[in-house]
Amino acid sequence: MVQQHTKPRPHAEFRHRSQIPMPAVEEVEQRLTDLLSPSLLAPRQLERRDPRQPQRLIRMRQRLLTRPVMAAIIVRLVWRRLPAVAEVQRGLAREGLLGVAPMAVSCQAIIKRLDVLPVAVIGQLFTEVCARLQAQVPPPVPHPRWAPGRVHFPQIAIVDGSTLEALRKKTHVLRERGGLVLGGKRRVMVGACSHRPVWQLYTEDAAANAKRFATEILAALPVGGLLVFDLGFFSVLWFDDFTTSHQFFVTRMRHKIAYRTGQELRIGPSYREEIRELGHYRSHPCQHPVRMVSVLWGGVWSR
Repeated sequence: MVQQHTKPRPHAEFRHRSQIPMPAVEEVEQRLTDLLSPSLLAPRQLERRDPRQPQRLIRMRQRLLTRPVMAAIIVRLVWRRLPAVAEVQRGLAREGLLGVAPMAVSCQAIIKRLDVLPVAVIGQLFTEVCARLQAQVPPPVPHPRWAPGRVHFPQIAIVDGSTLEALRKKTHVLRERGGLVLGGKRRVMVGACSHRPVWQLYTEDAAANAKRFATEILAALPVGGLLVFDLGFFSVLWFDDFTTSHQFFVTRMRHKIAYRTGQELRIGPSYREEIRELGHYRSHPCQHPVRMVSVLWGGVWSR
């Protein structure tokens, strides 16, 4: 009897995915056109640092691929999830992008322009767009149950971060660095109801700890505001700063943390609410107690 050998299935995270572009949505395109207005994308003098002499600035020539054109190309690549530059090149030649008139350029020209485009230019553009979003009237709550939360807290925000992918070693500076070179880290705080950016920060240090930006994050939250974050920002010293500045937070509880129960507020078969004192060690004491809510879900207590 002949045995049939089947190939082992690869891990889901490393499995090849066929990336299909997202369909065009007229409402989203109109929204992007309103935010990225001609005044915001006005051509400006672009400068980048010399790889051999970082203190020397090199002025870039404005040819066909100006700042408005490159901004439209980057937005289309990210929003439509285009798998290749050739897709956006065909769209630019056929119908134009975000108010940019149709033009014929090669894929090699777009790739070369992306390789030398200064990161500070895109960061400045993102900051200006965030300022425009914050100046607009906040949208209504997504569900009526969110209304009491907006009454009690002037702002409900969510903060998180991500490590950017590895960079291609095309420049002299990156070629001299050994091993994998990551693109840095991005931290963003958005409104829980509006999903509009409230605070954002980028650092080239890909190994930067999330707690390093605790002071700046807390300064971006108004007094009486509520911040939601994950265990990457867990710090009992930061919890004291919330209480001192009259701000609130919601996060998960670490399993390996020393605590003492001070008061039991509500006790039920699947719900508990207690006042606890965290951090009994000298290295990280907590001066103010916190409220911990536990919920029994699927036979496991989540805190």
